[in-house]
Amino acid sequence: MADFTLCNLCPRPGHLRNSVEVKQIDSIVRKFHSEKFTVWRCRLCGSLHSKEEIDSANYYHYYPFKEQKLDPWTWVAYGNRLRRLIREGVNQEHEILDYGCGSGLFVSFLHKKGYKKAVGYDPYVRDFADEKILGKTYETIVAQDVIEHVDDPRTFLMLLSQRLRPGGILCIGTPNAQCIDLFQPEKFALPLHQPYHRHVLSEDTLVRLGLDLGLRVGKIYHRYYFDTLFPLANSRFLQSYVRRAGNVIDAAFEKPKISMILTSPRLLFYALFGYFFPPKTEAMVFFRQENSRATKTLKI
Repeated sequence: MADFTLCNLCPRPGHLRNSVEVKQIDSIVRKFHSEKFTVWRCRLCGSLHSKEEIDSANYYHYYPFKEQKLDPWTWVAYGNRLRRLIREGVNQEHEILDYGCGSGLFVSFLHKKGYKKAVGYDPYVRDFADEKILGKTYETIVAQDVIEHVDDPRTFLMLLSQRLRPGGILCIGTPNAQCIDLFQPEKFALPLHQPYHRHVLSEDTLVRLGLDLGLRVGKIYHRYYFDTLFPLANSRFLQSYVRRAGNVIDAAFEKPKISMILTSPRLLFYALFGYFFPPKTEAMVFFRQENSRATKTLKI
């Protein structure tokens, strides 16, 4: 059984008992909203950890992200994500793995854009849970909003690096613990995302883990890929809308409450201009596998 009172990211582990930042956080999902989870910050690496062990299968069974559709807003946001991949050298001939693909929307988007060799894996979605996918190697691996969900981010990153071909590209998108104020939980409900976010890494920790594996660090983005000039499709609006709707992520996948938006000057302003006021809570880090396959293992 994992000990979530001990930081599993530091070479010299920090402990809950030494943390000066500990807070009880409400669940982000409506069905579990009355439940609270203990989140604490490691004094050594700045990463955040959720103390309680959970029944993942139960919580993911009711996960609202299953309701996400490839609508115009998602299409525009995925365009942002793809452009970043292209800048790093991804092309239509690459075999691409979207790890933690959910219902496979980004894979479907890539196929429509001509990236026919893209595949997805997600252990909580039956159609994408075939572990044979993980037996291959890939030129590009994308793990957007995944590493914070796993119980052991160090091992997870190592497994992804082992699936990279020499010279391959690894894209990790995740909240940045360094930019989350644990004592303003309502403001930071989305990046805290309890109980699904088990460990929210600081950007410095994520970079260090990649370097320990022999990966080369490339471009780092601090604007969430969902930020677009398209009305409603920006992270500032999404954050504000969810907060106004009771800080439950379910609201983002339900029919928009137009009256709530029109009667709130703040929401209406962010719906149109939120792109220019991005929350600084996200990091997307690009790594590249060296031409000779790395043989390093993470230092414990």
